[in-house]
Amino acid sequence: MFRTKQIAMKTTIKTLACALALTTSFAFASPTEEKTAAKFEASAFTTKDASIRVAIKKNVHERVYLTLRNAQGEVLFAETISKNDMSYAAKLNVSELADGSYQIEIKAGKEQIVKQLDVSTKTSDVERKVTVQ
Repeated sequence: MFRTKQIAMKTTIKTLACALALTTSFAFASPTEEKTAAKFEASAFTTKDASIRVAIKKNVHERVYLTLRNAQGEVLFAETISKNDMSYAAKLNVSELADGSYQIEIKAGKEQIVKQLDVSTKTSDVERKVTVQ
């Protein structure tokens, strides 16, 4: 009987020690990586009228850099959005550019979005006939 109480007590002490250790680890645990909101949100797309639409909504007062590059990496357009401007929208006329792939880069600090855009002046010829009866 004494042996049974001794084993039960050891089991209870071990269980309490494990529970205490687990509770302490959760109580004092600090996240290794803080999750923060994105500094900005952005969208970019090509339109039928040979332009690129860009929209940026900033979540922090920080400069944002917008760059348009061709396939060779040459900068064709660059703009800095000031710290105080919390939103930005632009329509870039690319009708003079050759058909091909272009890259929009939007960057704030270490955060960056890079998007490939295809510019094409391909037009479709549609023949329409109207008949009246």
